[in-house]
Amino acid sequence: MSARRVLFIRHGQTDFNLEHRLQGALPVPLNDCGRSQSRALACYLKSVAIDAIYTSPRSRALETAEIIGAVLGQDVREDERLAEIAFGDFEGHTFAEVESLFPKAYQKWETGYRPYRVPGGESRLDVQRRMQAAWDDITGAANMATVAIVGHSSAMMILFASMFAQLPDKAMKNTSITTLDRFEDIWRISAFAEMPHLTG
Repeated sequence: MSARRVLFIRHGQTDFNLEHRLQGALPVPLNDCGRSQSRALACYLKSVAIDAIYTSPRSRALETAEIIGAVLGQDVREDERLAEIAFGDFEGHTFAEVESLFPKAYQKWETGYRPYRVPGGESRLDVQRRMQAAWDDITGAANMATVAIVGHSSAMMILFASMFAQLPDKAMKNTSITTLDRFEDIWRISAFAEMPHLTG
């Protein structure tokens, strides 16, 4: 049996999130709020039959996944292909700072041209290819009907944009859950960026 449902979970809050700084490949940990969010999410997921938990190895995602795994009694499987886009020279800066410090690179990034690589980083196309490879392997694995993937908003949105013609106009907030269900051979978005564990 290959996967029939996938829960995409964005990692918990970090201080960089509060400051609107690009994290990329930086080892930014969860803050206290992020850990509280992750614990609330883990308690909510106790009512969901999850067969496996995969995660980006970046510290903020890994910590979120480990909190969930500890509550669910599941090991966490790290996959480098699920990591956030590497923003290279942009990392650690806000977009306003990037625009000031790297105006030409910022203008190129803002065009949305998928093959464009940030200096020292990745392109959207790089991320799409590795995320797609991870997706194919994870959803094709046997004996896992429902899978959770803990990762990052930019990388996940790049994957979704390659899969669906249109996406909901909604922010993917920290610890939000986006649910994809398989209908025969077609995947569809059943819920996008939902936060039942925080909204009640």
